[in-house]
Amino acid sequence: MTLNFGKRFFHYTVLVGLGLTLVFNPIGDAGPAEAARVATVNVDRLNLRSGPGTHTALLGQVNKGDQLPVISKSGDWYQVQVGGKTAWVAGWLVGVQDVTNPSRGTATANTQGKVAVVTADTLNVRSGPGTHYGIAGKAKKGDQLPILSQSGDWIKVQAGSATGWVANWLVKVQNAPVTSVKTPANPAAAGSGKVAVVTADSLNVRSGPGTNYGIVGKVKKGDRMSVLAQSGAWVKVQVGSTTGWVANWLVSVQAPQNTPAKSTAPPANTAPVAGAQMVVINGDNINLRSGPGTQHSVAGQVSRGVRLPVISRSGDWVQVRRENGTPAWVAGWLVSFVDQPEPSQPQNDKSWLPGPQPETQPEGDQGTTPESNKDYVPEAKVVDVQISEQQGHTYINIVCDHDIEYNTFTLSNPFRYVVNLKDVQLDKTPAVIQANTDLVQQIRTGFSKDPYVSRLVVDLKKSARVAVKLSQDKKTLTLDISKISYSDGLAGKNIFLDAGHGGYDNGASGKNGLREKDVNLDITLKVAEILRKQGANVYLSRSDDTFIDLYERTRMANDQSADIFVSIHSNANPNTAIGGTSTYYYAPATIPMLYEQRDDRRRLAEDVQRELVEAVGRRDIGVLQANFAVLRTSVMPSILIETAFISNAEEEALLGSQDFRQRAAEAIARGISAYFSGQ
Repeated sequence: MTLNFGKRFFHYTVLVGLGLTLVFNPIGDAGPAEAARVATVNVDRLNLRSGPGTHTALLGQVNKGDQLPVISKSGDWYQVQVGGKTAWVAGWLVGVQDVTNPSRGTATANTQGKVAVVTADTLNVRSGPGTHYGIAGKAKKGDQLPILSQSGDWIKVQAGSATGWVANWLVKVQNAPVTSVKTPANPAAAGSGKVAVVTADSLNVRSGPGTNYGIVGKVKKGDRMSVLAQSGAWVKVQVGSTTGWVANWLVSVQAPQNTPAKSTAPPANTAPVAGAQMVVINGDNINLRSGPGTQHSVAGQVSRGVRLPVISRSGDWVQVRRENGTPAWVAGWLVSFVDQPEPSQPQNDKSWLPGPQPETQPEGDQGTTPESNKDYVPEAKVVDVQISEQQGHTYINIVCDHDIEYNTFTLSNPFRYVVNLKDVQLDKTPAVIQANTDLVQQIRTGFSKDPYVSRLVVDLKKSARVAVKLSQDKKTLTLDISKISYSDGLAGKNIFLDAGHGGYDNGASGKNGLREKDVNLDITLKVAEILRKQGANVYLSRSDDTFIDLYERTRMANDQSADIFVSIHSNANPNTAIGGTSTYYYAPATIPMLYEQRDDRRRLAEDVQRELVEAVGRRDIGVLQANFAVLRTSVMPSILIETAFISNAEEEALLGSQDFRQRAAEAIARGISAYFSGQ
């Protein structure tokens, strides 16, 4: 049989049903009439389906470069003509062109200097080019989103601090207005001496440290801004005459230079110097492959926010080095490029590490303080540390001459209680304060700069309960330390539970419409009820269908001085056959404050994962490390749980079941209890 697509004749193989192979060969100009539009296959093998969706029957396959006449369109799917029959193909895997005017094709476009103006009241920004990808953000009518690239009917845009994809039929493409914020010629003169160099194509400057704050301006790649302060993962900068906040993962903070910043995007088909570039994963559960293309086997998965060093590039694919040192490939349209930070030296940052300071360490020299900030000393001081013992309780009063802003957390093996005082100097406080009570051996002190934090580490003789209270004038912080036994269980523990997503952020959705945000909230509320009955103090990031910024979630937990932070989610993957349960923690050696909690974070994840797998009976994916924002910015031991895959039909049905949710909640509570009992 001959297929005639314009003037092009070719043969290809279609796999139909159970192994039946039909081979079409060029025998003449006897094909269907030329269509107004054709879909050109952009992947090595493309499935033909009986309807517009992956849930419909597989009819066969076509090959890369094949051109199929387009009959109609439904959502992200095109109905095409194949050998006199019709089938459906995924729109994000083909490029559609007008045969009579190929320049009108949607597979590629000159996007330089163009913006997508939102024409819908509310527009989903997705992690990939199709509605089956997760929602990475929202845009509203009239928003102007800088265009980065285009694939089929989908446009890659810069949406706030993230990149994502929007449907081209819900936007209007036009030239970008020339309205960028001017940065000073010498930004270092306006701030502390550091500058933030923009690594994203376009970056929002916000009125506060979080995506929930309003946009006060925009800057572009290469712009240099004076750094004024830092809060968590956000940097306060001077932009012209305006001050605002930018996400630190979209800038490179460095000492002032007289030369312009280098472009961060490596050229295609070249191998950049190892370690000079990194990619940031922009989607959830992205496949790593053994070679540059979807035809290669899956070598693993990575999660949103993970950063991996670049080894080389091949076309649209990027070769990266995984945390275990082995190479793998990732799709370039699912990542963004940033400069790799200078290697940190956590071993020199003695104030963040447990154990006494080496005697060779000069007093006050923390080893990592930038030259520009080494002389900064805050006004606030610790004026006294008082220790007393009464009726089995040890009381420690930390007295300051200014309002105290603090956070605390517990460490085990050995038992320690850590107090961080923000922007407070220790002044004449001794490096070691002997206590010698029944519960407390001593208090060690130290500090770090940039930001300036003083730390008091209470070395406990045994597991103990610590109650923290700030005086009414906010100048005295009291630690009430009392005995605890394993039989006490969860009594008095401060546990922060975070139900993932919420509000306009639905998270992932199942084929039958089950929404992740609803599942997460229901399981979280069930866990909270169980823990409260066992005497725990439970705090929630949300108790209803409300959107909460990621960094606000951990700020709330840090402010409550929670003992642990537990974020509850449901997983998703474009491959609907994937299922299972996993639990994540994050404690890299490059972040000393997290690394010292490594054993506690991993043990909490292991205890919960073990109980969950036993209770719900799904595949044990394991305990993994991932650079999730809530794990990176929580000062206490923290985990993120993926109970099951909402994208898997069987597990979606389970997640919709009250029985499954109750079993999952009870298992999470048992895992938390096991963690504290282990202490």
